[in-house]
Amino acid sequence: MNTSVLFDIFSNFSKNLFYFIILFISLNIESSLRFLTFFEEASPSILSIMMYIFLRELSINLSNLMLFTLGILYDVLFAENIGTSSLFFLVIKYITQHINYKYINDNNEDWIYFTIIFISSFFIKFIFIIFLNMKIPDFNPILFHIGITLIIFPFIVVGIKFIYFVTKLIKN
Repeated sequence: MNTSVLFDIFSNFSKNLFYFIILFISLNIESSLRFLTFFEEASPSILSIMMYIFLRELSINLSNLMLFTLGILYDVLFAENIGTSSLFFLVIKYITQHINYKYINDNNEDWIYFTIIFISSFFIKFIFIIFLNMKIPDFNPILFHIGITLIIFPFIVVGIKFIYFVTKLIKN
């Protein structure tokens, strides 16, 4: 086996492991937010925000197996139907990679695109849960979850851009 091929395999594995660890940390932050009384019914989806930032801002291609594994862990951690979060994460990846960004002049419209992607992905997950459980869930936690996720998105983006700016400033 060629050493460059072995190095490429090890490099891809280590990058995917690093991305998995970052997404798993955001999953744990999301689960710890549920212990606050403000987010008792529904916490913001920090994991979907981080996935969007990875896919859109950083142009990182997350593997489907990693998203499927994170979805199963998410379902087990939050006691949801197995497979619904995996479907949600894969739909976010698919829509983010295939949406047409040719009309974006700068990153000011990023919040609008995240809103479209998040709501459409959540709608697909919501329809899937309705068919799975044969009943319509309560709308208050769902609307709170969508609203608080869309409110927190710009703050996370500004925080990540600030960290990127500081690291770029330190390097120069």
